[in-house]
Amino acid sequence: MKKRKWIWIGGAILIIGIAIGGYLMEKQTLRKLAQDDNLLIGSSIRYDPLLEDDTYQRLATTEFSSWTIENEMKMDAMQPEQGAFNFVKVDEMVQMAEEHDIKLRGHVLVWGEALPEWVSQQVVDRASAEQVLKTHIQELVTHYKGSIDTFDVVNEAWNDDGTLRDTIWLRTIGPDYIPLAFQWAREANPDAKLYYNDYGNEMSNAKSEAMLEALSNWKKDGIPIDGIGMQTHVDAADPRFSKNRIQEWFTRIEDAGFDIAVTEMDVKLQNLNNGDAKNVQAERFGDVMEVCLDTPACGEFTVWGISDNHSWVTEQESPNGKPLLFDENGQPKKAYNTLKRKLLF
Repeated sequence: MKKRKWIWIGGAILIIGIAIGGYLMEKQTLRKLAQDDNLLIGSSIRYDPLLEDDTYQRLATTEFSSWTIENEMKMDAMQPEQGAFNFVKVDEMVQMAEEHDIKLRGHVLVWGEALPEWVSQQVVDRASAEQVLKTHIQELVTHYKGSIDTFDVVNEAWNDDGTLRDTIWLRTIGPDYIPLAFQWAREANPDAKLYYNDYGNEMSNAKSEAMLEALSNWKKDGIPIDGIGMQTHVDAADPRFSKNRIQEWFTRIEDAGFDIAVTEMDVKLQNLNNGDAKNVQAERFGDVMEVCLDTPACGEFTVWGISDNHSWVTEQESPNGKPLLFDENGQPKKAYNTLKRKLLF
């Protein structure tokens, strides 16, 4: 009888503990739970819904401690005409972030896409390319000094086969445009955290190996590359996804001396034609969060959007993609609660 009594008491304690944990999880935001883990939990944000959609604004300001400006800092938006910088929208977003004690991630200083038309006309050789690129980088970093202290300096420079992507910057300057961009950003703000950012680089493959080798060599030569951003756009139907492989790769990045950020995570569902899609989505988000929490160098976990009605996947690929933590009505999905459990327990 005594043994049975202790089993009953232990079971009761376990049930009470689960109930308390569930209650605490329900009452806490992602932001609060991540703060307890010393982790920035972020989302990309867009100007129009942030200012016009009450549900979007509420989720952005209560659930997240970090924002990445999704489109408004890209070159075509920030410098539509040469020398004419348009800071208005980003300045408003900065002000709202400051009012809610939210950190900002500058995205992106150098990319081969989202370029204004004048770039192809004015950038004709190395000298003109360096002048345009240096001016653009340093104008943005200087303008937001004190407001934005983390930047995705260079975005998506490598192809999947490990070669450098053909961009106007590579054609005119050569591979040096990457280390030069980091040097120019550091000159403008010596205290900023500077990241290289890419997709498909969250596990070892031809692209990520070439990336790590080049960034490591530049870092050894004194180039101020502080961290590597893993976008982590996931297709729920992709059989190559592996939590163990992600953990191994994050450990290698950490051992190479880089900070790590999960910068653009989403899990698209349109290619998974079964009733288990929401469970798979939640599992993928949870696996990456667990890896981040288990890797000391990983200090930020950002989802690429807030609700499914404001997602590049929904707009560019399929309305059935539904890749985010909140549905089109701003209601939390299973993936949201999975992240909360990972942060709580």
